[in-house]
Amino acid sequence: MKRLFLAVALLAACGGGKNVKPSGEVSAPEWVAQGTGAFAVEAGKQLHGVGTAQAPDAKSRRQQADSAAAQQLAGGVDALSAALTKMSEQTQDNLGDAVSAIAKKAAAQAASIRDHWVTPDGTEQSLDVLDLTAFRAAVQSVDGDDKLKREMAANAEKAFDSLMR
Repeated sequence: MKRLFLAVALLAACGGGKNVKPSGEVSAPEWVAQGTGAFAVEAGKQLHGVGTAQAPDAKSRRQQADSAAAQQLAGGVDALSAALTKMSEQTQDNLGDAVSAIAKKAAAQAASIRDHWVTPDGTEQSLDVLDLTAFRAAVQSVDGDDKLKREMAANAEKAFDSLMR
């Protein structure tokens, strides 16, 4: 019994995490306050999609939050595609569609859900992240016009920077 008490006490002392204030109040992660958009973070340049959901059961709530985050990120990918299209030197009739298709395929490969946050009232938020470095690599690996893909990869940082303004 004494060992069980010590084990529970040790686990409680080790818990908490980075979002617990000295007062014991739990604060949301920084990405929750930042929301959806383009950011330069310690890990590099990233597009964030933040989704929110409320549902009675945890599994449904998480799936809904992940889906909402993916939809938010898709808006950022659309904006990135538009910026890449404007920067292009190509003169194809359907250039915007081609850039968008390549960008969406690359984002599908490179983006991932990175974090979840559940508020005390049961609202869940999900963070979907697309790293610029991973996006550039994915652009090269998806199907599409090779010249256009090289141009997109070369212009990706400049296009990303235009989203941060």
